[in-house]
Amino acid sequence: MKDVLRNTLAALAGALVGMLLIGISGFVGGRLAPPAAGIDWQNQAAVAAYVSSLPWHVFIVVLVGYFIAVVTGAFLAGRFSTEGGPRQAVMVTLLFLVASALRARGSPYPTWFIAANFALVALGGWLAVVLLARRRATASHS
Repeated sequence: MKDVLRNTLAALAGALVGMLLIGISGFVGGRLAPPAAGIDWQNQAAVAAYVSSLPWHVFIVVLVGYFIAVVTGAFLAGRFSTEGGPRQAVMVTLLFLVASALRARGSPYPTWFIAANFALVALGGWLAVVLLARRRATASHS
């Protein structure tokens, strides 16, 4: 029971850290290209117009933030799990892939951004698993 609780808390902590980092990258992106005052976020046409006016570098900032968030969150989840292995890292990565899919549905984001987001989330999860494996290999040799 103790292992289940630890693994669950590790996955939750990793997911929360990742979400915090994604929020920060979105905040930074929003500061680089702030929306017009009084934009109606419930009006899809207004949001689509705002998103289409964003310069490409804002999207890059958000994508880099997603990548860093997934690597960090997935690594922490695996690192603090009972076995220190990839299971929780993969769970956190899958959570971010599902969140990305839900966000992409009907979104005004460019297709290249959505595709890059999926690719970077998957790549970030893979990198976290590789880093965890290297950590375990190094720890077993010392």
